[in-house]
Amino acid sequence: MALQWLMWGTAAVVLAVLVQPAVPQSSCEMYANYHGVPGIPGPYGPHGADGPKGEKGDTGDGPLHAMGRKGAPGDPGPAGRTGPKGEQGPHGQRGFQGSKGESGGRTQRPQKQPSFFSYKRGITQQPARERPIVFNRDVVPDLDTSLKGENLTHGVFSCKIQGVYYFTYHISAKELVCLKLMKGTETQLSLCDSSSSHLVTSGSMIFELAVGDKVYLQPTQHNKIVTSLQLADNTFTGMLLFPST
Repeated sequence: MALQWLMWGTAAVVLAVLVQPAVPQSSCEMYANYHGVPGIPGPYGPHGADGPKGEKGDTGDGPLHAMGRKGAPGDPGPAGRTGPKGEQGPHGQRGFQGSKGESGGRTQRPQKQPSFFSYKRGITQQPARERPIVFNRDVVPDLDTSLKGENLTHGVFSCKIQGVYYFTYHISAKELVCLKLMKGTETQLSLCDSSSSHLVTSGSMIFELAVGDKVYLQPTQHNKIVTSLQLADNTFTGMLLFPST
């Protein structure tokens, strides 16, 4: 801007000189009435202080301030973590008492059906091979008559109540004994035991029996059962676990 003013000022002076009549004058007189050339503008001054804050303008009504239409709902986000268990709330009010139900029908107590036996052998002779061992003495001889179990016929138990039964035996022997627990003519359990001296062998089994089925214990050809009543007892026990239909 300063350079532009300098150029315009110089041009004005030159023009003035050219249009003056050529009158001879002295050098002092010739330049006495002429203005000097404008000087170079000085540097810019410092910025002035900020003016006071103006009042708040009115809200515009342009499209930038208008609210658009509501968009469609977005997809549901993933389920959040399960929160901590809250404290137990207070007890609610007691409900009304319900109506009285109908009386149940009279039931009959199931009749007790004792079906068991427990005998020991009271015979000193050796039992015959492949024949039922005879057990002829009650283990509990003083049991009430109404509670007495089934009788064994020549060592054979005959089923009178269909159901599931449990049988067990204990036999004392010397050196060697082999036994079979029979159901009818079929071997259900076969067992042998041996020792350098005396021994006690035992076995047990569960059968499902029908009325008329027969169960007994018999020795094989390899046995030395102790028959002396003073040395040991040989026992045979069976009982009904539960009847079946």
